[in-house]
Amino acid sequence: MPLPPAARLAAGTAVAGLMILLQARSGASPGQALVSVRLRRAIRPTDPPGRAAVERAWLFALAALPTFGVLPVVMVMSTDDGGWRRTWYDRMAGTVVIAKERDPVPVQLVTANGHLLTVTQPTVLGRAPDPLPGRASRLLPSFQDDPSVSKTHALLEPARSGMRVTDLNSTNGTHAEDSQGIHRLRPGQAQVVERGRRVYFGDTECVIR
Repeated sequence: MPLPPAARLAAGTAVAGLMILLQARSGASPGQALVSVRLRRAIRPTDPPGRAAVERAWLFALAALPTFGVLPVVMVMSTDDGGWRRTWYDRMAGTVVIAKERDPVPVQLVTANGHLLTVTQPTVLGRAPDPLPGRASRLLPSFQDDPSVSKTHALLEPARSGMRVTDLNSTNGTHAEDSQGIHRLRPGQAQVVERGRRVYFGDTECVIR
């Protein structure tokens, strides 16, 4: 026996609400978990998005109403599955999108004195780095003689086009080069630094290869 429209609407609303709550708590809905996609807060990327997930879902709903559901599909398809990408609705909600790299390629940091640091997995860089809460990562003690580098300075992740760099609230900051020049990274907000570009951890200059 088919359900009346009111019952179907109630069931759909309940399922949507449950999905949003799961995403707010764990950072991923069941479908996103299958493709290794997570939402995180922009400032503290190791935490699930919490209330920001609800605000993000509200933006999706507002976009769906005047476009008959087309715009949310475009919004989802525009998300870069190769790494982190903040779209306009992520900026409004205060989230970032994290997608698992399928086949990460080793990336090297070359210091000014020619020293090589190879990154093949999520790596925490610093003079004496601490592990990130709730996230598996390799610890890479480096630049112990440079006081401008913090004890736990940055998170490095291999990306298709280079290195994904996240400043971890370091004292002297992390600066990265792109087509517009060199600028300071916002703490907790990842940026892909392309191969051949420079990145600065405090005063230490490195080149991505």
